[in-house]
Amino acid sequence: MELRQLRYFAEVVHVGSFLGAAERLEVAQPSVWRQVKALEAELGVPLFERSGRGVVITSAGSQLLPRTEQLLAQADEIRALSTELARGRAGVVTMACAHPHVPHFLAPLIGRFHATHPRINVALHESPGLPSVEKVLTGEVDFVTALQRTDERLAGHRLGDARVVVVTAQDHPWRGRSEIPVSDLAGVPVLTGGPDSLTRRLLEPALREGGFVLDVALESPNTTTLVAMARAGLGVGVLADDHLSGASETTSWPALVDERYPMAVPIWLYWARHRQLAPPVRAFARHVTGGPRKAADARDPASDAASV
Repeated sequence: MELRQLRYFAEVVHVGSFLGAAERLEVAQPSVWRQVKALEAELGVPLFERSGRGVVITSAGSQLLPRTEQLLAQADEIRALSTELARGRAGVVTMACAHPHVPHFLAPLIGRFHATHPRINVALHESPGLPSVEKVLTGEVDFVTALQRTDERLAGHRLGDARVVVVTAQDHPWRGRSEIPVSDLAGVPVLTGGPDSLTRRLLEPALREGGFVLDVALESPNTTTLVAMARAGLGVGVLADDHLSGASETTSWPALVDERYPMAVPIWLYWARHRQLAPPVRAFARHVTGGPRKAADARDPASDAASV
C-alpha cells in the first residue's frame, strides 16, 4: 500500500470520476485507474462502482475513507515538519547551564528566539554549579554555559558578566552607594558562599593583596538565605549578581570593586565548533551571535590567553 494510491483513492471520491481526479492530480487517467485497482486488490474489497460516466464509493470504501484522509493529513504534517526542520525552524535545542544563568542571561535570549522560531523548543538541563563543557563536545547537549575557556574545539558567545555585589539591609550606610572597595570589608561580618564559590575565588587575590581575611559570619550555597540574612541586618551579603533573580534588584546593589583585581567574570555560551550542527541548533547559534557568518566564526577572543 502506497500513499500515492491512498491519495488517488481520496481524490476520485471527491471528484466522482477517474478522469476528473487525474486532471486535479495532473497525472494520466490510466495511472490513477491502475493505482486504485492495485489498492483494491491489496485490500480485497471494491472501493468504487460505476454510476453513469462516473463512479460512486462503495460501502467498504466509505468506511475506509476517514482513515485514508487521516493518514494523508498526517503525511502532509510530516512533510511540513521535515521542511521546517531542514530550514532550522522546528525541533529541539538542548542546553546545560547553571540555574542562576537562566533568569540573568538565558530567559531573555530564549524568549526572543521563541518569538521568531515558535516551533523550536529549548530544553534546559539546569544544575546548581557550572556544567562540564565536555557535554557539548560529546554531543550530550547542544550548548553549555561556562566561564571563559581556551579550546579550539569550541565556538562561543559572551552572554555578559557576573559581578560581585554587596547586599545590605535597607538602612545600612552602604545601601545608597554604587561601589564598595574590597578594603571596606575588613572587620565587617560577611555572608557569602563557600570557599569554592565563584565569589570567593574572585575575592581571594584581593584579600591577600590587602593583607586581611574575611570575617565570615555565614557561609551558604543558598543565595536566598544569604540575601534574607543580609536584609535582616546580620551582615553584608557578598555574592555574584547572576545569582540574584530580579533584574531590577541586581542593578540596585553596589558593586564590589578593587583597583588591581577584577570583581567580575564573563559568562559564555559554548557549542562544538567541529560537530555537524542540526538545523535548529544552527538557528539558535545564529540568533545568539546575530547572523550566519558570526555563528560560523564565533570564538573566544581570548583563545590565546590562559583559561579562567
